[in-house]
Amino acid sequence: MVIDDDGEMRAVLRDFLTREGFQIHEEAGGEGVVVALESLHPAVIVLDKEMPGANGLDLLSYLTRRHPSIPVIVITAFGGPEVRAEALRRGATGYIEKPFSVAALLGALRALAEGGTAR
Repeated sequence: MVIDDDGEMRAVLRDFLTREGFQIHEEAGGEGVVVALESLHPAVIVLDKEMPGANGLDLLSYLTRRHPSIPVIVITAFGGPEVRAEALRRGATGYIEKPFSVAALLGALRALAEGGTAR
């Protein structure tokens, strides 16, 4: 699952990850995530930190509390050491700053699929 308010970013991630064999479900914000997770069981969630409404860190807290078995990789253009530490404290499995190479994200996703970590 990719959660990002930027439609272009979702499209880039969807196209790349679909070509790599992943099935992608997209959400533009937190509102749809709660409903989607009633029927979907994603292997991993890629979550943008900055979104209108509930920000990604608030949504991360919800996700790790309600769905602790789903790994969450936080992506952000507004990061730094403090944001990384806060994301990991709230339960993120991985943290990647924008701009990033999609290959870096792919590596994190593959590490998770093999039972490793994405940090």
